[in-house]
Amino acid sequence: MKMTSRTHRGLVRIRNEDAVWFDIDLGVAVLADGMGGLMGGQMASNVAIDSFKAHFSSSAENNERSITQAIEAADEAVRRQSELMDMNAQMGTTVVLWCRLDTDWLVAHVGDSRLYHFADDALAQITQDHSLARRMLDSGEVEEGVDVHKHYGHVLTQGLGLRTPLAPSIYRSSQLSGRFLLCSDGLSDQLAPEHMQRLMAETDLEVCADELLQCSLEAGGKDNVSLILLEV
Repeated sequence: MKMTSRTHRGLVRIRNEDAVWFDIDLGVAVLADGMGGLMGGQMASNVAIDSFKAHFSSSAENNERSITQAIEAADEAVRRQSELMDMNAQMGTTVVLWCRLDTDWLVAHVGDSRLYHFADDALAQITQDHSLARRMLDSGEVEEGVDVHKHYGHVLTQGLGLRTPLAPSIYRSSQLSGRFLLCSDGLSDQLAPEHMQRLMAETDLEVCADELLQCSLEAGGKDNVSLILLEV
């Protein structure tokens, strides 16, 4: 297994509110995107990552139950930090997590940070954003003539620390091969899926990560850009 990561402030934001962490020996990768417009986004993402580090470093076994508990613990950690700073829950972050479970892999996420799987020269988006746009599309409640993604794509229905009902999405598969890309919306918003697919075909994992970052910056770099690439 190989893993690498990149994170960049972007070309517009004054700070980087993303945080990334991975551990090859533990077979885990986590990416958090502090929510733009909320106070303490940078702290929220780092608090969440620290919570996941503590969980995986002490966990005897990884399974769907323990992953859910890890997300709940990170949510509580961000809430506690918000209370300590008297921020009235104005501290939040997304999270997307990939974990190896024996011969399977599992991904869990909250918010709109994503995971993609690249195999047989095809790129598939595994996660579905926890956004108002996604909810409207799924329910068929899309107003005629409205660009739902433009208007509601970044209105999140879930996030760590937000005191809203938490229901992380979990996916599990036995197709433990190919490449996996965890990324913040600073990358997925800037690059079309076809462009991402072409870049993911790069043979060298480090070069692939560099090109994904560079192309997202060249496309505007309007947000923080973070990614974790892993190859099995």
